[in-house]
Amino acid sequence: MKLTLGQAARTARRSKGSISRALNSGSLAGAKAESGWWQIDPAELSRWMEANPSRNRSENRNDTPHEPPGNGASGEIGMLRDQIERMAAERDRERDQLLDQIEDLRQRLDGSEAERRQLNAVLTDRRHRRGLWERLFG
Repeated sequence: MKLTLGQAARTARRSKGSISRALNSGSLAGAKAESGWWQIDPAELSRWMEANPSRNRSENRNDTPHEPPGNGASGEIGMLRDQIERMAAERDRERDQLLDQIEDLRQRLDGSEAERRQLNAVLTDRRHRRGLWERLFG
């Protein structure tokens, strides 16, 4: 999951300006989405943080640098599980919609096929009927 500029700043415990300058200078790799927002890979942010330690304060070496303050690994795991559950529910909802749409299209196709057969039978029947004059003089 990619981070936005604000999320990267919170994770790195730096200002948005610092992260933005690093992105613009190329020392931190990131890509701009179509919406114009930065997308930063957490591993790339971690690499940049190791290469550019914070000058304003000493960081606790026991803290994992890519975790936001007050949000341990178990909190992140729970958040990811919730996200997976939401995505699975959305996928199931979309699958049900598509199955309903497929069933509707099948019914329409069956109805069209029955109508085609009926019209074909009418046309075939008219071809085989001979008129009075044809029967008398044909």
